[in-house]
Order: sequence, then structure tokens, then C-alpha cells
Amino acid sequence: MSKHAKRIPKHPRIDWKGDLSQYPLEAFPDYEPGMPPRFEKLADIGHLSEYERLWGRPCGEQGIGRLREVALIRPHEYEMDPLFLNNPEFFMMRHSLLTHSQASLEKMQDNFDRYVAILKGEGVKVDLLEFEKYPVMGVYGPLRKLFVNARMGFVINGGAIIKRWGHSSWSRGLELYAQKFFTQLDVPILLYVTGKGIFEDAWVWAAENVLIGSYGIACNQEAMDQVTPVLKAAGVEEIVMGNSTTIVNTYESGGDFHTDVVVGIADSGLAMIYPAQLDWNVYTWLRKHGFRLLEIPNEEQKWMPANGVLIEPGRIIMSSLAKKTNSMLRKEGVDVIEMDTSGLAHGGVNGIRCVTCRIYREPGPRLEEIKR
Repeated sequence: MSKHAKRIPKHPRIDWKGDLSQYPLEAFPDYEPGMPPRFEKLADIGHLSEYERLWGRPCGEQGIGRLREVALIRPHEYEMDPLFLNNPEFFMMRHSLLTHSQASLEKMQDNFDRYVAILKGEGVKVDLLEFEKYPVMGVYGPLRKLFVNARMGFVINGGAIIKRWGHSSWSRGLELYAQKFFTQLDVPILLYVTGKGIFEDAWVWAAENVLIGSYGIACNQEAMDQVTPVLKAAGVEEIVMGNSTTIVNTYESGGDFHTDVVVGIADSGLAMIYPAQLDWNVYTWLRKHGFRLLEIPNEEQKWMPANGVLIEPGRIIMSSLAKKTNSMLRKEGVDVIEMDTSGLAHGGVNGIRCVTCRIYREPGPRLEEIKR
């Protein structure tokens, strides 16, 4: 290796401290002494090879590898404003409506603090984000469920896809704050869903190269037409789409519309499922590819066991209230870390995955490896 090669910075924006006149031209991949840029060399370099050099960090919660970094927002007293509490149907305070109980900020915060401690104990970097001021206003008025931080964006290999909301007008406008937060974290933004596209994701990684999602309140075809090329460029080779259920006049008879409260991956080739709301196409895909399936008991679905947070294959953070599901997982050899989630549910029936914006996960097994 030449002396110049040794001096080539991995992250030029961050690492280069020397005299600019001494910057090694060999760092430019299209450089050839005494010649114009070699354009053909740039044509063969993809964005996944370049983004870390610019942003100075890896990102992408793709697949089921080891979780390394998340971003969280601690529940704020703003969530208890009378505007929300006095209009529980519209602001989707579903837990309070179904249990006839009052939401408790103290319990929400206690659960949250315990969750942060667990993540840090597992070696996961926790970025704690805050809003500059309250109330937090969106397109039509105050935004709600701000501590449910998976709402900020969908982080795939190379950057984040900013969501566009379909299940509530009091979520429209969150993208303004998402842009600020991702910039603060040095996570590039790959796409804003536009037009009449709706993309909330809350989807599930079956493997490094396979994503499970659903059409419905939280996603439409217009959004998928925009999102699919970005997912493909990030290395997603298969997107398994089903259809979600809905809510009409009551929460008692209403269904869930996010995939990750119906399907959850707990280990390589092992999934938790809630059959009452599982799309047939997703079910048959899991069967066809040899996934072992654990059926979530009906009485435990209100705690959303499928919404556990995977630390790595075979190790997962779960609600302590999902006792039967946790027992089934342990029988399959899964290391279950339990925590109380009853407080976090007060925000509208949220699981722990819902409150977690996953920023970076190490590469994990691909589908072909899981099938073996």
C-alpha cells in the first residue's frame, strides 16, 4: 500500500483534518493522473457503498440481525391534555375506552424508563429525542402519540423513508419533525411519500431480504408504487403483501391495521401470529417457507405480543402480560426478556415496538439461509 493510500479518509467530511492541498486524489474513485474523470467507474458504484462515507455512520434496521441503535421519545405530559382525554374516540385512546380506565402519565413514564434500561443493558445505543416546544402542531392541529416513535420513519439500509399517514389527520405533519430528528441523527432521508400515497409501514422483517406488509388503512397502492423501487435498491428482494382489517364505529369490534401487531418474528424461522387478523396470503407464505408458527391467545392480543422488540434471533423483549405467549416462546428456546407494558398501552394500545424507531441493526440471515 502506498503512502497516499494509507492517508485516504474513510469519512472525508469527518476525518480529514489536514491541509487541503495535500488531500489524496486517490480517494476519488474516478481519478486517473492527468485525465478527465473516469465517468464509467462512477456508474458502477451504488448508494449503499457511499452513504456511510458521507454520513459517517451505518443505518438500517433491515432484517433480524443484532439490534444496535434505536431512537426514543419519553412520554410527555402533553399526551394527557384534556383535548385528547375528553375526545377518546377521535384521538384513538383505545386502551382507556376498552378498559374503562384513565390514562396515567406516571405509569407510561415508568414503563418507558424501564424499557430504556433494558435496551442499554442489552448493549443497544439509545438516542433520546425531544420536541423543542409544545403543543406540537401538524397540518390540521395538534399531533398526538408523539412518544410512539416508530412513527418518525422507516429506516432501511442507507436511510429513512418518511411516512404519510392514513389512520388519523392528527398524524399529518409529523414528517416535518421527522426530517429534523433524522438530520440530527445523521440518517439520510431517502423518500417522502407524496400525492395521495399512504405509507405507515409498521411492517415485519422475515429475513434480511424479505419484508411482510399489508394494504389497508396504513398503506395503499400509490404509496407502494413510490416505495418499492427504494426498497429494492436497499436490498429487499421480496415484499409479501396481505390486507389488513379496519375500524368503523367502535373499537370493540374494530381490527388492527398494522402488520407488526399481527405477526412478530422471535427467532430465525419462528413467528408469533394472531390468526383472527392474519391475512391468508401472509399465512400461506409463512407456511410455504417453513416458518414455525406460535398462535397468540385471544385474551392476550390486547397486549400485542407480536409487537415485541427483537434484540437478535432467539432473544426478544416482550410484554410480561403475555404470559402464555412468552411460555410458548421459551419452549421454542427463545430467551424472553419481560417488561410491564401496561402503561405504554395507555397512549392508544401501543406495543414496545411501536414506541421504538429502530435506527441500526447488523446484517442477519437471508431467507435462503433460514430455509436451510
